[in-house]
This record gives sequence, C-alpha cells and structure tokens, in this order.
Amino acid sequence: MASVSLRHLYKVYSGGVKAVSDFNLEIEDKEFIVLVGPSGCGKSTTLRMIAGLEEITDGELYIDGRLVNDVEPKDRDIAMVFQNYALYPHMTVYDNMAFGLRLRKMPSAEIDARVKEAARILGITELLSRKPKALSGGQRQRVALGRAIVREPKVFLLDEPLSNLDAKLRVQMRTEITKLHNRLATTFIYVTHDQTEAMTMGTRIVVMKDGLVQQVDTPQNLFDRPCNMFVATFIGTPQMNLFNAKLERSGKNLVIKFGSNTIELPESKSKFLTDESYIGKDVILGVRPEDIHNEEIFIASSPKTVITAEVDVVEKLGNETIMYTKVDGKEDYTVARVDARTHAEAGDVIKLAIDANHIHLFDPETELAILGVPHYNYIPAKLTAKDDALVVKFGNNEINLGEGSIKILTEPSLLGGEILIGVKPESSYIATEETDDYVMECEVDFVEDADIYKNVFLKVDGKRGLFATKAASDVVTSGKDKVKLAIKTNEIVLFDPATGSRVSSVLGVSQYNELEGELNVVVKAHKTYTLTVEGKKVTYPEYVKIDESATSGKVVVKIDPKKVVYTKAQVAAAKNVFKGIVRAVDNTGTEAIVLLQLEGSQKPFYARVSPDFNALEGSKIKVGVKSEDFELFDENGKSLIVK
Repeated sequence: MASVSLRHLYKVYSGGVKAVSDFNLEIEDKEFIVLVGPSGCGKSTTLRMIAGLEEITDGELYIDGRLVNDVEPKDRDIAMVFQNYALYPHMTVYDNMAFGLRLRKMPSAEIDARVKEAARILGITELLSRKPKALSGGQRQRVALGRAIVREPKVFLLDEPLSNLDAKLRVQMRTEITKLHNRLATTFIYVTHDQTEAMTMGTRIVVMKDGLVQQVDTPQNLFDRPCNMFVATFIGTPQMNLFNAKLERSGKNLVIKFGSNTIELPESKSKFLTDESYIGKDVILGVRPEDIHNEEIFIASSPKTVITAEVDVVEKLGNETIMYTKVDGKEDYTVARVDARTHAEAGDVIKLAIDANHIHLFDPETELAILGVPHYNYIPAKLTAKDDALVVKFGNNEINLGEGSIKILTEPSLLGGEILIGVKPESSYIATEETDDYVMECEVDFVEDADIYKNVFLKVDGKRGLFATKAASDVVTSGKDKVKLAIKTNEIVLFDPATGSRVSSVLGVSQYNELEGELNVVVKAHKTYTLTVEGKKVTYPEYVKIDESATSGKVVVKIDPKKVVYTKAQVAAAKNVFKGIVRAVDNTGTEAIVLLQLEGSQKPFYARVSPDFNALEGSKIKVGVKSEDFELFDENGKSLIVK
C-alpha cells in the first residue's frame, strides 16, 4: 500500500511539444484516482511516467515517500494493466499470471498460491488451463488484472482497460474493478476518456485538458461545482447548456438576462457571488439539461425562472425524454432532460422552468466559474513600501509581504497607488492555533458542505462580497461565528486593477540586470567604443552617443529584462548572443519571466518575454540583446550614455 506524490511533472517531446505541464497531485494510500479527459490530454502519458515507461522531463515523482524518477519500472513496486491486455498467446492463463513471478525467481509453491488466490478473487479458476484465444474480451481483461494482482504491488495502474469491451461488459467490469479495489485495499490510478467510468469509480477525479490539470475533486463536486467551463461541459451527459447572458442585481438577488428571457436567482444562490465586479457585465450562463423542467407543478412554483421554448426534436428513451428546443438568446439547441411521459411534440411552443438553485455562471474571458469558491479572492487595496517590503492595506488590515518582497513587483509604477490583491482559497485557512501567517478576525456568513471538505464564506473588512476558503470536514463553524482567518502572505498575488494583469512574480524580478563590463576607448580620427560583457564584444552603433568623459576601464552594464529576446530570429537580429541555463520560469499570462544563469556568470539574469516561451528549467538556451540596449554607468553610478 502506498501514497503517490507528483510534483511539478512535465513531459516534453522533441520539438518542444508539451504533453504534460506542471502536474501536481497528492494521492493518498488506498485511494482510487481516475485521470479523465479527451484524447491527447496527457492522461496516459502521466500514467506511463508513474510506471517508468516514459522519462520525466522535469519534476519529481514519489512513491511511498521515495523519489523514483531514476528507478527502473521493475523496482517501483507497481503493476500496470494495459488497454490491449498484453497477454502471451502461447501461454495458458495460469502461465500468463505466473510469468512475472517466475522472472523474479519466486518459489513455485508461493507462485501457485498467489495465482490460485487471484483467480479465485476474479472468478477465473476454471479458466487457468485455457489460452487467451479461447477467452472472451471480459475474461482476457480479468486475466490481465490477475497478472497484476499476483505481484501484490503497492500501486495499480490501469490504462483504459475497458475501452475494447462492449457496453454491457464494460458496466459489469466497472463494478468488478471497484469491488476489487475495495477488497485489495490498495492504491489504484485509472485512466479513461469515459466520464461515466470516471464518475462511477473514482474516489477523486483528475480532469485534464491539453496536458494541464483542470480540477481535482470528488465526482459529486465536479458535477455540482465545476471550476471552469471545460469541466462543466465535459462532465455530464447531455452536456451543459451555455447561454451568453448579462448579470444584474435586483435587491439581494441576482437577475440573469439572455435574449428576451430574464430569470431571477434566489438569495440562497445569489450569495455565492463573491466578486461583485461582475454585476452589470456579460457572463456565460450554464444550465444542465436535468435542471430544466416542463412539469406544470414546477412551472407554477418557479415563476421567476420560466422561459419560452419551441420543441424541435423529442427523443423518448423509456425512462426519460430528451428534448431539443429553440430558446431565444441561444443559437444552438437548448437540451432538456424531462419526464419520460411528457406529451410535448416537435413544433410545440412550451414553457420551461430552470432550477435556479443549480445554475452556473462563468467569466466569458477566463471561462472560470464565478459562483461559489473562486480561483482567487480579489480585494482592492493600497500598495505601499516599508524599507524593502511591500505593504498592502485594505479596511482595517495592513499586511506586510515580508523582507525583500519589493522585488516581486513587476510594475514599480503601481507603488503608492491602488492594487488588487488575489488570495487563492488554498492560500488561506481557519486558524485554530497560533500561526506566523497574517490573521484577521472575520464573521462567517455561511458554510457549504462539499463532500470531503467545507466551503466557508466570510465577511472580510475592506472586501466587497464574501471571502471564500476551504476547511476540513471536521471543522465546526456556522453562520455568524467569529473566526480567525489566516492568509499565507508569501502566496498573495498582485494584480493591476486597471487591466487585471498579474504584476507580481515569485522570482523577484529586478528592474535591471546588472553585469560587469570593460569599456575600451580608442582615439584615432575619431573615438570608437568597444564594450566587453561576459566575454562578449559589443560595438555601439554610431547613433548611440557615449559621454566624452568616458575612459577605458571597468563599467557597470545594465540591461532591461524587457529588452532581452529569445527566438532564433530575434537573437540573430540582436547579434549580441549569450548562452545560459533556465533556472526558473514564471508565466503570468501576459508575459513569461525567465530567470537565467549566463555562461560564466553567477549573477541572476532576467528576461521578460512573450507568454508562449516554453523552455523548461534546466534547458540551455540563447538570448540576445541589441547593442543600443546596453546601458553604461561608471563605478560612481554616472550614466555614460548621452540621452
């Protein structure tokens, strides 16, 4: 039995293609984790990295607390079940199951005992003498599982094991694998593209897209509380209906308008809007088909959420009916899952009522959910500095971001003005004992139970709307309680309130790179200036004027990180080329801040480049700087460039 820890895992293929990016996951002992997502999202690649069948480009993988990046697959104490079963056709079922144990030179008696026990667990005892060609698909899959069981591994890895089975057999095997997990009480990591498999089998599910983790949560939370539009539409069949809408406020309640339709959310749902800056703005409304009703009793009891629809197609499935309707404000179909015995027919104009307690709202640009626990808690604040520390002030709170924190600010012009601070829910917690983190007294507004944890919504002085944090399920608190909210100051993120862009970096970017240089002044018909920086000779173009007082000797060279280029074409045009190793990358969304160690130098060197920069830590790259972008200063700090 084992825990598995994946920390900042990357898989990059030749050509810079990222299959998996910054994958982080803590898997507890005996968990059943499912990786799910569309084809090509990186889920099987992640599983193969855990197995040791794919080399990890960057990051760390721990199994039971042991770093296994460089450990051979056979020594990781894992077993893997493949999509195509991978059985030896010339061997019997017994021999297929025993093969791996024989390679390990295990005693025959123990091999026999393990094979027979695994066969008993899987119900294939009578098949032990058969060969794979005499087995059905389901039986072959049981043999593949048996071959994994006999090894008694710490971790089971299953890569789409049911994809080759027919629908009926898949349902049966789904149940059997779940029962097997309960019986063996060990860690299972399962990959599938089928969201039904994921929802019915996993204790927690990892939803992936384009190599990135979108959300990790329980099946019910993924369905009820998707963190973004991709998760919302990927989970659930038929998929969620999306409407372009506008959000307005009516008293304590929210009003959503789309087309000629207006629906009002009750206070019980409206209170989940933690960022009131969305009032009066465009949003995306999400409604699941099962939350649209045509029953008279529902329409009568929900007059504020009734819309008009024209029925186009009706699919009667026996136990339910799927209606495809046309609704004003939506170009494609609005799908409703209604009672099996509905009398609606194609061409009918009917009334539909939306269950307002289960609607979803998304930001049309970021596609993040805006009801419930947000990606960030945003708080408008005043940004000042005390010595070399940044200080943010809001309400009666004053948070010192720590010694040297002034270096994290990427836009110094914002100092002394307004700033937007962002606190992720996981960067805060309800403090029940002494802590070094910043603590503020707050009042709990309400608490939402969310399966394995609680969402706590609090009133924070200086913040419009509520502050959301997560708490363990055993934390006892309720509305009106006074609690201590702790914020991890080193995880506070700063944003430009005008543009919404992130303006802080954990890398502590300097305004200028400072390097040592040697200036050589040659006087002939006229003066020529040659600069040597880190062993590279730089010749200034004629239009750059050097101060007449400049003499040969040591100089301080300053380079704006924004003037550093990295693409082949840019480097070639810049002519002054430096080789370096990437030590860290922080992508803010609007730019990539890159920390380099130049060849032959121990000083940090920063580049602020386009956000599509994709080199990983440890990569060797070339960067370029144009001659006119080298700023010179003498040892007393006097500029030697005539502006």
